[in-house]
Amino acid sequence: MKNILVASDGSAQAGRAVARAAELARMSGAALTIIHVQDARPIGEMEAHFAEDELSGPLKYYNMPLLADEDAPMRTSLKETVLAHDRQSLALRQVISDRILEEAQAIAGDTGMAGARTQSAAGDAATEIVAAAKTVGADLIVLGRSGVSGIAELLLGSVSRKVLHLARCDVLMVA
Repeated sequence: MKNILVASDGSAQAGRAVARAAELARMSGAALTIIHVQDARPIGEMEAHFAEDELSGPLKYYNMPLLADEDAPMRTSLKETVLAHDRQSLALRQVISDRILEEAQAIAGDTGMAGARTQSAAGDAATEIVAAAKTVGADLIVLGRSGVSGIAELLLGSVSRKVLHLARCDVLMVA
């Protein structure tokens, strides 16, 4: 085994998966990559235009101040405001992703696996995990059996199930 990819969403179960992957990497001499996938699809130009044209009535009573400049008067269009909020949301999600990856790297380090690489991605978790596995040449993908997705997992199918079906390498699900 040369490369192991482990996915973390910051949950306790993902922490156990990171620890297991780090242990396997240390014992086999494999490189370890930790990935966190944000569900961070930005609002596109079309959606912002729709918000301005079609939702200006329902949204006119919704207070959407621009957080970056609280003292400036609101002289922007609804479209500009929606896009600004979206940029702030994406920036916040990246900060959260960075923190999740730092914590996962610390878990790996606690098992004696120093030097784990980290990677942040955005989009559909299963698709991004499988794409990252291909990119790093993973022989093994390690992930928790369930994470923080909750009821969405029941309705849409779990990330682990999708990875299991899409992956072209071995997959280890940690309980």
